[in-house]
Amino acid sequence: MQAPSAAELLVVWERARAQPMTTQALMLLAAASPGASWEDLAKLSVGRRDERLLVLREALFGARLLGLTSCPRCRQQLEIGIQSTDIHIDGDQSDRELLSVTSGAYVARFRLPNSEDLSAIAGRDDRQPDEAATIRKLLSRCLVELRRNGRRQRLDSSHGLPPALIEAIAAEMEKADPQANVQIPLDCADCGNRWLSAFDIVSFLWSEIDNWAKRLLREVCALASAFGWSESDILAMSAQRRQLYLQMIGDAA
Repeated sequence: MQAPSAAELLVVWERARAQPMTTQALMLLAAASPGASWEDLAKLSVGRRDERLLVLREALFGARLLGLTSCPRCRQQLEIGIQSTDIHIDGDQSDRELLSVTSGAYVARFRLPNSEDLSAIAGRDDRQPDEAATIRKLLSRCLVELRRNGRRQRLDSSHGLPPALIEAIAAEMEKADPQANVQIPLDCADCGNRWLSAFDIVSFLWSEIDNWAKRLLREVCALASAFGWSESDILAMSAQRRQLYLQMIGDAA
């Protein structure tokens, strides 16, 4: 994996900004993975995809991650500061394509969810998604074989699976692909509340890239106006050199 240049990343940002989040994630990975096919990237498990995005984030912006959140109890805004090493999770590194669990009379064989699955089950309207329905849709895509008392069951019957089996499948998925469900422990100094907050590298990284791109375009505008340079020439400069020229413009004002 290699970090795209400023010009390359700006092109990805421009093309992907109106796309669904899952597509944005794949477009970022494609730009940083020369030679990798879109299909191969789309079939990476969610955790393996997110691990690669975290590595890309380190290459682009460093290992320190800063963000804001609100305490769910008192609504006080909190600043989060973590190292990327804090959210790199070592899981079951086996390359097994299929996993299996047994729960009661059921035996289920399944694969890990990937970006294709997330795109397929994404809501198509603005209503609050039904978590149970989402789980059923995901299982219907990831289940490969389902048996009850040794007899093969129809896979489209996943809506009737007992909760214990669904929980067993979810636990095995998380064990095999823990990077897909990163939880950050937080505490509020104001009210003493402690909780776990889900960390989504896709939305976090895209927000950073969006802010970076808008800031970079403002820099390009200022330098082009002051010196008459082309966008490509400005983007070819290092960030440090651009900042030095911007400082000169400010000093001369």
